[in-house]
Amino acid sequence: MALGCGGGGGGGGGPQDGGADAPSTADSAVPADTTPTDTTTQDTAPPRDAAPGDATGADGGAAPPNISAALDCGRGGGGSGPGPNNANSLQRMEIDVRAFPDALCNDGSPAVIYFRPYRGEANRNRWLLNLRGGGGCGSGQACAARWCGCGGAALCPSTPSYTYTNFDRGNMISAGAASQAATGIFHRGDPARPNVLGDYNQVRVVYCSSDGWSGTRRAVPLTAVHPVSGAPVAYSIHFLGGRILDAWLATLRQDGGRVPEYTLGATRASLPDLDEAEEVVLAGDSAGGNGVIENLDHVAELLRGRNTRCAAGGACPLVVRGLMDAVVGPDKSRLTVSPTGLLTMLGITTYTQSAEATARGADIVHGARHDTSCAAWHAANRPGTEALCSDNMHVVRHHVTTPFFVRMALRDSLIAGNYFEAGWVDPVLGPFDRMATVFPRVLQPELSAFPMLRASAEEGAQVTTAPGVFAPLCTNHDTINEDSEVFGVTITPTGGAAVRLLDAFDAWRRGAPGSAVLSDPRANATVCPP
Repeated sequence: MALGCGGGGGGGGGPQDGGADAPSTADSAVPADTTPTDTTTQDTAPPRDAAPGDATGADGGAAPPNISAALDCGRGGGGSGPGPNNANSLQRMEIDVRAFPDALCNDGSPAVIYFRPYRGEANRNRWLLNLRGGGGCGSGQACAARWCGCGGAALCPSTPSYTYTNFDRGNMISAGAASQAATGIFHRGDPARPNVLGDYNQVRVVYCSSDGWSGTRRAVPLTAVHPVSGAPVAYSIHFLGGRILDAWLATLRQDGGRVPEYTLGATRASLPDLDEAEEVVLAGDSAGGNGVIENLDHVAELLRGRNTRCAAGGACPLVVRGLMDAVVGPDKSRLTVSPTGLLTMLGITTYTQSAEATARGADIVHGARHDTSCAAWHAANRPGTEALCSDNMHVVRHHVTTPFFVRMALRDSLIAGNYFEAGWVDPVLGPFDRMATVFPRVLQPELSAFPMLRASAEEGAQVTTAPGVFAPLCTNHDTINEDSEVFGVTITPTGGAAVRLLDAFDAWRRGAPGSAVLSDPRANATVCPP
């Protein structure tokens, strides 16, 4: 089974989707089916009414047909329709591709957000931006399997087992209902379920680029065998997650495109100008959590550089924070590789080789944009180790300097399963297992040390705020968009009261005690949803 295939079914990025994880090392290690041409300078979008496959290559010549035209086995991607229609819903909006021609999903359809304006004047300049998750792919065969929803040999007899996935075409296109329910961290809040983020301007950015929010390449040519028939197939696909994020930031900053206007409920209301923000929380679940790791410093720098109050001189009042869910696993640099795991089957026997394989594989295919300072730090201080910046577990522990908070289930069944399938081995506790008994015993002490990252991180001198942590001994993956997970999961510290995610997050953002709350794997003080 492929690492990073995810749990549950995948829709179009809606709040009820199943698990969604970051692109995997194993998939990245598979040699690219063809060397993609750099397409980052492509500046002509297909007309909105053109078929998504009508793309041109970077050299201006005809590219292979888009994946939507080349593969007839596409599965999933429904979910259109009106959706809920009330003032508590999130409203759908497509990007203006005339203003932002690179803000395209894998199939060339326009990127999408769901949004809702603030409630209460005190929240006018406070923002919650959420990058959704949904797995990923980094080779021609893996992306073909993802498009066709290849959950096993019965559906896709001609695709290799390492490309099996719980996701499908719905995570690669801009399908979706006209509105969505606001749940989890988007819930407006009430006395029984207080939410410090509930009255902010809220934007949920749909994930449709399959690149962990790092891609910068357009019309990448790939080859594969047809997952069902086994016939050779050539196609092109866009990996533009980084460009999508930048385009939406520009849209929200009212620097091109249409200003999002909310029309649900009784009154019309436009989102304020993001350039006037006082607080921005960039949240992400799973592959979206990877997007926070890779982009948080970039987003903070961009927003501070454009903020109207910061530009006026003097102190900059804008505060940018990150909230990453369902993505932070054990530090791979201290692990070894089992001789029977998938990594070894792919010729990878060390941690360094796994990072280098990712840098050679998916990073090239995606044109991946990583944390802005990691490569520079390694080039200056540990030349020859720049490939470690392709390991998001290294980046989050050493190179994210903007304040961030980690929410991670200590028995996350998907991420723990990834470590098991890969064949990672803890030098003391032994191999990771499918039942996730080793995983929490390794991860809990590491997350407990996150508040001390200023002392251990390679860029620790630039870390101004100690990270916060909420780590329950639960199994569910991809949780911050679910009411039951956000408001139903509690951790009760010894001698203390039960704490929920938003309690710990609010304490952390205010600099109050109690911002690192973790279950003890040996004594379950956690309430998890059934």
